[in-house]
Amino acid sequence: MPDDKPKRTKSWSEIDKGRDKGGSRKRDDRERESFQKTTGYTKYKTNLDRLFSGGVALPDELREKLGESDEEAQTVEARKKLFAIEDTKEFNAAATEFLKKNSLPDDARLLDRLLSHPDEDIVEQALGRLEALHKAGALKAPPALKARLSSVEIDSGIPSVRRRAAELRKALPG
Repeated sequence: MPDDKPKRTKSWSEIDKGRDKGGSRKRDDRERESFQKTTGYTKYKTNLDRLFSGGVALPDELREKLGESDEEAQTVEARKKLFAIEDTKEFNAAATEFLKKNSLPDDARLLDRLLSHPDEDIVEQALGRLEALHKAGALKAPPALKARLSSVEIDSGIPSVRRRAAELRKALPG
């Protein structure tokens, strides 16, 4: 049975429109890839990565624009160094020294690690800061925070700290 309707063919303008849609996207991708391979772009990206990872101090002009003083910059640098310590004993000793000179940071990852500190006062302060961040809606809980709070519930010698840790753990999503 032959088709009663003849096969519809596209007009030249429809064919050209189809070419423009697919071709320009591919051309843009090729241009972007070739630009990203240039040495200027790689230097730019490398410098940005170093700046945001804390590998480089901010230039004075930028620090002034951001309103960051030398003292604040040193505190930020000290906090980054503290967080980078992997050994638990070294971390606890460095955290004690850090907290003698600085107040508790609002960094949830660092506060999470401070919950395992052997000094109950530091644990209580870290828990208080985590509760305040949660109450303000600014707590971005690290993945291990619930497990660490469970450990505080079990290990803490202070009943009020155990209770507060349990309440915060239950209040966290997930």
